[in-house]
Amino acid sequence: MPKFTMRCFCCVCGKKQEYEFNVPPAPSMIQEEIVCDNCGDRTHVLLTSCPNCGKTFKFFLSDLDFMGEIKQLSGVYVRLIDGIRDSLSDYIEEFNVPVPKKWSVKLSCTCGHDYFAEIPLRQLRTS
Repeated sequence: MPKFTMRCFCCVCGKKQEYEFNVPPAPSMIQEEIVCDNCGDRTHVLLTSCPNCGKTFKFFLSDLDFMGEIKQLSGVYVRLIDGIRDSLSDYIEEFNVPVPKKWSVKLSCTCGHDYFAEIPLRQLRTS
């Protein structure tokens, strides 16, 4: 994985910070937590790099654990559908609900390449 340096300012106290991350090429994404060494503010960062040139990276900042929230919501949805399917098993033979396999975002690189970054989602259990 390529290493990238990210310089930013803390959104609470304004201190300049520098972080180094190993960033996977898209479609893979990683989530890191950056912590201000001055005030302790924590921010989640989703990171991915261009699979074409490998020289640039994209990031998304959030106070939420975005990757965790997406996976948790997809888990709740899948459990809900599983419960409905189980409760109807005596009445219907087949119950199909399309479930997305991933959350994805389309990105563009300065090298001109368009690509997608993805977070895999929970899937229905097979009967």
